[in-house]
Amino acid sequence: MEDQQEDVDAFLAYMAEHFGLEDVPPYATALYIAKIGYQNFLQNGAKDQIDAAIKFARISLRYDHRTSASTGSLQNNLGVFLEARFERTGDMADLEEAIQINRRAVASAPENDPNFAAYHNNLGNKLERRYDRTGDINDLDEAVQISERAVALTSEDQSNLAIRLSNLSQIFAKLYKRRQDMSDLEKAIQALRRAATSVSDGHSNLATYLGNLSNQLDSRYQRTGDTKDLEESLQIARRAVSLGSTSEDYSKRADQFHGLGNTLELRYMQTGDMNDLKEAIEMVTQAIVLMPENHPDSANYLNDLGNKLMLQYMQTGDAAYLGGAGRVFGRSWGSYGSAPFTRIYGASWYLKVLIFSEMYNEAAEIATLAIDLLLIVASRYLDRNDRQYAMSKFTGIAADACAVLLQTRDQETALQYLEKGRAVILGQAIDDWNDLSFLREEHMELATNLKALRDVVNISSSRLSAEPDRFLAAQQRRAAAKELELCIQSIRELPGQEQFMATQSIEDMQACAADGTVVVVNVTDSRSDAIILSTKAIHTASLPDEFGPEARKWISKEWHGPRSQRGLRNKEYMAFLNWLWGYVKFILYVVGHADDSLAIDCLPRIWWVGTGLASSLPFHAAGDHSPGSTENTFSHVTSSYASSIKTLSYSRSRCSVNIGSDWKTMIATMPVTPGLKADRARLPGVVTEKRNVTDILQHHSTIEDVEQPSTKGVIRHLEDCNIAHFACHGRTNLLDPLSSGLILQRTDDNGSAVQDLLTVHGLSEINLQNARLAYLSACSTAENKAARLADEAIHVVSGFQVAGFPHVIGCLWPSVDQVCTEVARSFYASLVAQGSLCLDSKAIAVALHRSVLEARAKDWKRPLNWAQFVHYGA
Repeated sequence: MEDQQEDVDAFLAYMAEHFGLEDVPPYATALYIAKIGYQNFLQNGAKDQIDAAIKFARISLRYDHRTSASTGSLQNNLGVFLEARFERTGDMADLEEAIQINRRAVASAPENDPNFAAYHNNLGNKLERRYDRTGDINDLDEAVQISERAVALTSEDQSNLAIRLSNLSQIFAKLYKRRQDMSDLEKAIQALRRAATSVSDGHSNLATYLGNLSNQLDSRYQRTGDTKDLEESLQIARRAVSLGSTSEDYSKRADQFHGLGNTLELRYMQTGDMNDLKEAIEMVTQAIVLMPENHPDSANYLNDLGNKLMLQYMQTGDAAYLGGAGRVFGRSWGSYGSAPFTRIYGASWYLKVLIFSEMYNEAAEIATLAIDLLLIVASRYLDRNDRQYAMSKFTGIAADACAVLLQTRDQETALQYLEKGRAVILGQAIDDWNDLSFLREEHMELATNLKALRDVVNISSSRLSAEPDRFLAAQQRRAAAKELELCIQSIRELPGQEQFMATQSIEDMQACAADGTVVVVNVTDSRSDAIILSTKAIHTASLPDEFGPEARKWISKEWHGPRSQRGLRNKEYMAFLNWLWGYVKFILYVVGHADDSLAIDCLPRIWWVGTGLASSLPFHAAGDHSPGSTENTFSHVTSSYASSIKTLSYSRSRCSVNIGSDWKTMIATMPVTPGLKADRARLPGVVTEKRNVTDILQHHSTIEDVEQPSTKGVIRHLEDCNIAHFACHGRTNLLDPLSSGLILQRTDDNGSAVQDLLTVHGLSEINLQNARLAYLSACSTAENKAARLADEAIHVVSGFQVAGFPHVIGCLWPSVDQVCTEVARSFYASLVAQGSLCLDSKAIAVALHRSVLEARAKDWKRPLNWAQFVHYGA
């Protein structure tokens, strides 16, 4: 190290002697060289130039410069250079260091420093870039706060005002895309209009401001449908391309062509004019030609071009466009300097094109690599809400991967990759509650460290009200996530712990089929299969090719609506169940469950795991339900569901915990729900349901009656109870399933009753040791219709499973109050039919089976009244 310092000293002395820098302090000489390297890099993009700039910027910071320059200025320079190299290479280490350096610059500089606003602006930019790479919403929130400060510190007559307004607008635009809050979009547009009008027509950045404004007008047009925004956007985008045509900054010119291409695509979607689509393809192609090799935005541009080529293929049927789209998506996947989000998006479409083109071996290779990367994207580095957002980008990739691996490799590999790529967030939450008793016995330090890191990682930033607390929690989570991965790796190195918090082995999956059969039904547009697991074997039954396309039509239908349409919709749903029976009957024949003469208590058990297009199919209710018919699932098997094999394994492990037989039951009811219209606020059947359940269980269990409870109150009771029965309204959030939940109530600051939601996210943060059965007599608690998150199977039922309930009863769609009351009464009556409360796994599944059959017998022509009740769990 001393020799290296001597070399640096000698070099700086040489520079001083030969370039007239004798009176310049060493730090300034080093900074001078660093800036030359940076300028050269901006002109030619040569990596050795930015490497040199960073090297000498570091040297400048080593020298004693306290009396001659601002530490903040030197730190800011190094941060700028590191960010530039990140833009060139995509190396996250450079961006992370740049953020740390920039934070120091902001913290160390006095407010009267002339560059104080610049330091804020640069830090905001870097946080925005990290959000682009990771999807951590806290980075955007902090970037807004810091960038607004930068703008506030900049006077109207300063030349930097426009660029800072433009930077701020980009952050608001990304916040809008994430949260869909129109106020963020309006702020983005206002900031850009202000930036564009504050500079002259000949200003070098005007084209950039106009291009960004066009992009945001596009977003507003997509939200409101106002064609005036689209017309203005197109005019502005063309002007931006014209103004930028002489710029030597190829990245900015590429942005302008890319923006114009996207606007033209929107007009094509409005008018159907193929000339617009052709020009859109030309513009984005030109943008890609201008983009430097391995630029972090390359995959994004390539994906947009691929989407446009797919549109042209669908319009013309010309296979050349399909092939072109495949090659473009393949290049996106191969853009290693780009964000993993955008690369995996490209891979998901590349996979579809390869499968369609029957290039199965190539597709299998892409599928496995993409899912491995997917697990990195959804890492614990992110808050659970951010992980949910990340997973929403890649719906269907796991099902497609399974299909192509069945085609080219073996069923074991296909199943393992299907499990790896689905229910990722639920799987991580389950891992968080792993039993660590074995670890504490022999490796207490590792166990303690794991628990501490796990707790930090699972702190939800969004639940903290103060912004500084949220930002700090995000920083702590990022650091803890890295340490947690190292801790998990250390545990896996222990004898017998090689699979700790890892993908299940095939043997472990088969063990989940004890006392029955697990049937994974994977349905895609290209291929459909049933993977059948027993404790002794695993085999696959191919299903007809038309299953996928037909399933897509059926699941796109809306089954709920005005009372006047219920008769028609029940008739249509009955047709749906008859259609589904054709496939379920074949699966049951393959499994060996064709016998329809068995008594209910003797029926074999099946756990259904629907994946891909099958993720919301009601296998348990398939068939003809007319009186006397046995051509239906109910007549052949007792059905249960699992979000994944891993969640089923978790439920089974929870059943093995001895919690005694002194049962405690909590009955939580909401006869009146605040904040709803009068016709929905009251649930008169809730009172009857509570009375029925209490009458049945009071001789077998201690009853805790909780009426109009708050979320905090319910969680407190859940910690002690074995059975939790809820009779209330449920809420499904299709855009944010983690926010779905049961509607309870609390008292606000004014003493008024307001809604209080017991959410999936909240449930995933508790670990109940005594839980055995949760009965959710509420609307849509098992609904899985969030199209972009179907693979994740996030709903209220799965939330209760993660919290520790091995058995959960829920509903697939909104319930009828009276039917809910009848099914609940029959269910609990079945559990105590032998004189004592029986909560073993088969008894619970059979009890629901029997109670639904009773409801069906009273009104078989209305399946939407009785077919929604399902059992999830062991």
